[in-house]
Amino acid sequence: MFGFFKKKPAPPPQTTEPAGPVLSVLLLEGDSYPLDALQRELTKKQIAGKFPTEMELGDKGILSFNLDGAIIALALMPAPYPEADLDGPISTTWMWPKNSPIQIVKRHRSFLLITMALGNGNPVERRLIATAVTALAATQPGVMAVYWPEGTLIHYPPLFVEMAKEMQSPELPPLYLWVDLRAGRNEDGTTALFTTGLTPLGHKEIEIPRIDMEVGEVREWLISIMYYLLEKGPILLDGQTIGISADHQVKIRHLPSKIGHPGKVIRLEP
Repeated sequence: MFGFFKKKPAPPPQTTEPAGPVLSVLLLEGDSYPLDALQRELTKKQIAGKFPTEMELGDKGILSFNLDGAIIALALMPAPYPEADLDGPISTTWMWPKNSPIQIVKRHRSFLLITMALGNGNPVERRLIATAVTALAATQPGVMAVYWPEGTLIHYPPLFVEMAKEMQSPELPPLYLWVDLRAGRNEDGTTALFTTGLTPLGHKEIEIPRIDMEVGEVREWLISIMYYLLEKGPILLDGQTIGISADHQVKIRHLPSKIGHPGKVIRLEP
């Protein structure tokens, strides 16, 4: 029954502490990236209502600046991103456009590593800033994909940019860009789903080993739960129930992960 849940996702390559660094990656078609053009864009753009300060483009291909107490650095890496980290996200992505074959992403030649350290906001506010910087950087030519390591998610750049612009508030953050809702089918035809990316936001990951709902319906239901958690805090208590509908309830359990997430997760079971 739980064969799908034996597929362990690649662990996030960064700390999951709320105050730890936030990483994003741009996969690049060629061996270069126009950091000078991005620098000019940043001097004209406000991010989270503020202009970057202390901006510097070093001779080693690193652009750095300060923003609202955070130190942000963009560094060109002259090699492909580790293939093992991308295989799972590439094979399971569900938001990539059907008319653009995602496998071509494997041909990228280099990547831009975007790192945000420190910062004055809470986990959501800090990731909104990191997302805005990443979206601006993704508009430059030669960007093949955006990779969000915390959620092991790979995104189509125009879609990432559009969602980042539309959902830039702490009340409605772009969770689809940050949290993987990886789903599959059990042998009995029911849906199995797990999240990756809630831990950096200060919450337990969620696992649903078996539920009699279509994948799209489960994702929509779960995303509403995630927004509720961000608004109200960790209120899904062990032993309680939560309703899918007026006559359909599932039990909340805090148990060790079935797929290898560290610590306990929130498991939702019929």
